[in-house]
Amino acid sequence: MKYAIYTLKFLTPVHFGNSANGGSLEKTSLICSADTYFSALCWEASLFSDELVEQLVEKFNSGKLNISSLFPFCIRNTDFEFYLPKPFLQAEIAREQIQPFSVMKEDMIKLKQMKKTSFIRASKMKDFMTAVNHKQFFDINEPLFAYKETNTKVNTRLTESMPYFINTYHFVDNAGLYFVVSFEDEEDLSMLDKLIKSLGYSGIGGKHSSGYGKYEFADEEIIIYDEEDGIYEDAIALIRALKVKGRFQLNIAPVTPLAKDITDIKFGFYKLTKRSGFVYADKYDNYIKKNNIYMIAEGSCFLKQIQGNMIEEQIEGVSHKIYRNGLGMFVGLNYE
Repeated sequence: MKYAIYTLKFLTPVHFGNSANGGSLEKTSLICSADTYFSALCWEASLFSDELVEQLVEKFNSGKLNISSLFPFCIRNTDFEFYLPKPFLQAEIAREQIQPFSVMKEDMIKLKQMKKTSFIRASKMKDFMTAVNHKQFFDINEPLFAYKETNTKVNTRLTESMPYFINTYHFVDNAGLYFVVSFEDEEDLSMLDKLIKSLGYSGIGGKHSSGYGKYEFADEEIIIYDEEDGIYEDAIALIRALKVKGRFQLNIAPVTPLAKDITDIKFGFYKLTKRSGFVYADKYDNYIKKNNIYMIAEGSCFLKQIQGNMIEEQIEGVSHKIYRNGLGMFVGLNYE
């Protein structure tokens, strides 16, 4: 399997709905789920032809193409730093029975930082896992990727105009989102590449019809056949982790497991996330809400990779099929 890393620099604010908190416009997430991005790719493909949508879905279902969720990156000293979701592992810190108050205070600050952080740099993931394994502190140096802003809008469709609020993220100049593409054939990657570029003009996430979520490439896609071919330290670490089994498997895309994998899931560390969203219904000439489904969230850890699947739905009033990408993608985690 070959891999490409796409880095997206956003030209406008982004709103990625946070279904876990109700999915309202006032709640937003910094990352864009692979499920959301795949749906956007399907919509973009449908603007060209229905056959292209079917071809895209077939490539994903057959394992010839796959994508991770979109996670933050930043550029420091011309080096791209790629961040992964913090693993859902128990971090218990070993302490001496008697410690000075100043030491205990400093330890509590570090522990809160470890619990508060959401992302770990790819090249530092092994150090983080080693610290957790030895019940030690891990120094967090998470940069500012974006700042949150609340925008006030007015709904004029009702009898009485009513205000509503939208929470968005504005990425700083040296930051954005990246994702990994796994592929077997460069022709398949070329097809996907055209859709990714076209989608940058359309925008992704909520309120893209209002101009949100537009992007361009922060750098040319990084094609890496072997980890030694990487330009950046984090790219090498990321591709290496994608290729190794590891003591744990960290999922970097939501997973809808098969029934046969339930036993393996019981022995993992995981969280469930509710996936919903809206889809255009031709029958009603309006957007309607998709069915809620639950997937295993990014950051979950298992002893082996969990096989996901693509869910196909048919919703009344919608003339086309709805695809929910729960295939998942995993990186191997090791520690000393």
